[in-house]
Amino acid sequence: MIKADFHTHTTYCDGKNTPREMVERAWGLGFTDFGLSGHADFSFCDPGFGMSDEALRQYRQELLLLREEYRGRMNLYIGIELDCLGPIQKAEYAIGSTHCVERDGEVIAVDDTARKLEDGVMRLWKGDWYAFVRDYYELEAQVYDRTGCDWVGHFDLLTKFNEGCRYFDETCDDYLEPALTAMRKLNEQGMPFEINTGAMSRGYRSDPYPSRILLRELCQMGGRILISSDSHSVDAIGHGFAQAERLAWECGFRSVLCLRPEGGFREIPL
Repeated sequence: MIKADFHTHTTYCDGKNTPREMVERAWGLGFTDFGLSGHADFSFCDPGFGMSDEALRQYRQELLLLREEYRGRMNLYIGIELDCLGPIQKAEYAIGSTHCVERDGEVIAVDDTARKLEDGVMRLWKGDWYAFVRDYYELEAQVYDRTGCDWVGHFDLLTKFNEGCRYFDETCDDYLEPALTAMRKLNEQGMPFEINTGAMSRGYRSDPYPSRILLRELCQMGGRILISSDSHSVDAIGHGFAQAERLAWECGFRSVLCLRPEGGFREIPL
């Protein structure tokens, strides 16, 4: 199993455990490379959520001390998760994500609760789920342009509550055309995509993001992948990685990316 995880959260944002607790668990699980990626300031959607500039300063300082403590044992990386609609804050690496869509001056989170998402689509898109899908992927296509991220986080996050195609059919052209248009653009910009198991560990999905169909298309495009847990607690670090690796292999991938301490990526064979 891959022993590297770069999409994780702590008590500096909406995680349940401190940075030290997360790092200690990763070390105990035998991880060789581990990154923390707290949410950037999210006040544009949810006041008080995410890291203020001062919290980000403290976060960096704490992680630098942990890095020194684990030097020679585990590579520790200091990251941040940026949102398409949010401010740009700096760390050693950035995950670019689309958690929200704006319509008629209102910002709707796509991954808060199913009830809130359903209410937003009913009110702002008049119940047209495919119009909502188009707006989401039009924004997702801009994630690198807006954030300058190092890779794309949970590309199809809007499917979090769509297990069993509850709201829209993820196999039809009305869904796949906007999704693949966004994927092609981001891939042409050199963006890797993460296979993200976070919704699995929290009980929303039985498979990782992106879907199998999208991963196969990404492989055909010559795309690159990482595997991330999006863990918000110590018990979710590395969750579902064996399943994610099998999925990647079945979709045609033969390697995954891992950060390097000196910067950039290295490839790890599957």
